[in-house]
Amino acid sequence: MNKNDNLSEWYHNILEKTDIVDSRYPIKGMPVYRGWGLFMIRKMQQILEEMLEDTNHESVLFPVLIPEDILGKETKHIAGFEGQVFWVTHAGENKLERRLSLRPTSETPIYEMFKLWIRSHNDLPLKVNQSCAVYRYETKHTRPLIRGREFLWNEGHSAHVDEKDARRNIEEIKRIYKKLINDYLCIPFIISTRPEWDRFPGAVDTFAFDTILPDGKVLQIATVHNLGQNFSRVFDIKFEDKKGEHKFVYQTSYGPSFGRLLAALISIHGDDIGLILPPRIAPIQVIIIPILFKESEGEEIINYARMVERKLKRDGIRVRLDNSDERPGAKFFFWEMKGVPLRLEIGPKDLNENKITVVRRDTKRREQIELNNFDINSYFEKITKNLRTTAEDKFRKQFLTADNLDELKTHTGKGIIRTGWCNDRKCAERIEEYANILSVNKKQRRCIICGSDGTEILIAKTY
Repeated sequence: MNKNDNLSEWYHNILEKTDIVDSRYPIKGMPVYRGWGLFMIRKMQQILEEMLEDTNHESVLFPVLIPEDILGKETKHIAGFEGQVFWVTHAGENKLERRLSLRPTSETPIYEMFKLWIRSHNDLPLKVNQSCAVYRYETKHTRPLIRGREFLWNEGHSAHVDEKDARRNIEEIKRIYKKLINDYLCIPFIISTRPEWDRFPGAVDTFAFDTILPDGKVLQIATVHNLGQNFSRVFDIKFEDKKGEHKFVYQTSYGPSFGRLLAALISIHGDDIGLILPPRIAPIQVIIIPILFKESEGEEIINYARMVERKLKRDGIRVRLDNSDERPGAKFFFWEMKGVPLRLEIGPKDLNENKITVVRRDTKRREQIELNNFDINSYFEKITKNLRTTAEDKFRKQFLTADNLDELKTHTGKGIIRTGWCNDRKCAERIEEYANILSVNKKQRRCIICGSDGTEILIAKTY
C-alpha cells in the first residue's frame, strides 16, 4: 500500500497487521494494545521514568477515581474538561452521594495531597510522576493512538519555592522530552508557545511539542505547563520559608502521550512495506533467518545461527531466530513489515566462511561481514542517525511562509505556516478559519489579516 497516496488507510492497515493495537473492542476510542505496540510504549515509559528519576522525581500512582468536588475546585480547569468527563454515579445498585470522575488528568487529586505533604521549604521542590491511563469522552472523530477516550501517558507534577525554580524545572523537562523524542525515537519537533485561549485550563503558559505527519497535519505529542500559583491558591498549598513566613508554592505540570509518540514514530519513519523502528525502541532489534538450500546443510546452519543468537543475547540485544517452515522471502517480508532494524541471513557460504549477511531495514543495504568483526552497536548508531536525519530533512521542507491570504490558502494543510498576527482576537478568529494557531513567537511580523504591526505566529491544520 502506498503510504503517500492515503496515509490514513496505510496507518490503520499497519496498526492491524503489525499487532500494534486492535480497534475492534466494542467501546469507541478504547483500543486493545497488542504485544508489538505495548512493548514500545513500555520501553518509552521505562526510558522516560529513568530520566525523571535521575532528576529527583518520585514515582506515584493515584486512584483512577476523583470526587466531583475535588475535580471542580479550580473553576477554569473543570470548565476545560467538564464536557469530556466520564462519571461514576452508582456502586452496584446504590446511587453514590457524590459523583466520581474517571481521571481526565490528575492536577486536582495530586494537589489535594500536595497540601498534606508540603509544610516547609525543606520539602521543596517536590516532583512526582505517574504513568497511567486517562479518560476523556472525546466527541471528535476518534483515531487509534492519536485521539481516543482512553489513552496512556506519563504526567509529572512539581511544586517550588519560587517562579524561578519552577521555570528551571520547565527547562529541565524540555531537555528530558527532547532526549526521549529526538534522541531515542528520532522524531523532529518544535516547541510551541500556545496562545492564551489554547492554554491548558488553569495554566499561565503552555508549551507544546509539535511534530508534522506526512499528510501535512500537526500532531501535539507532549505539553509542559507553567501553573504559577493558580492551583496552589485554590488548594491552599503553602510552605514555611526560612523567615518563618507562609507562602503559596509555584507549580508546573507536564506529560507526553505514549500513544501519540508511537503514532508519530509509525507515520514518520514507516514506508510502503510497513514499520521502520529505531533500534532502541524496537521489540526485536535483530532477526536471524537461516537460508537452507539442501536438507543435509540444515543442522549445521541452524546450529551456527543459534550460536550467533546466543552471542547477541549475551550482549543484551533483543534477538530472535526465525526457524519456521516459511520460505525465506516470506520471512523477509514479514519482519520488514514489523520494522525490525537488522536482519541477519545465514546460508552455506556464511557458515563456511564464518560470516553473516547483514541487511538494514532503513536502507535495505546488504553486506557480508566476518562474524568476529560484527559491531552491532555501530549498525544501530548508523540506523538511528539515518532515521533522525531523514525525518528532520522532511520536517524542514514542511515549513512554509504566508505573507497574504492567497499564500495562506495555498499552503494550508501542507505543514507549518509562518505568518503574522496583530494580537487582536478578531484577526485570530479569521486566521483560524484556515488553520489553528500553534505558537505565538517574539519575532515581529505584520498581521496577515489587517496589516498592522504584530508578531510572528505558526499555524497548521492539526489532529
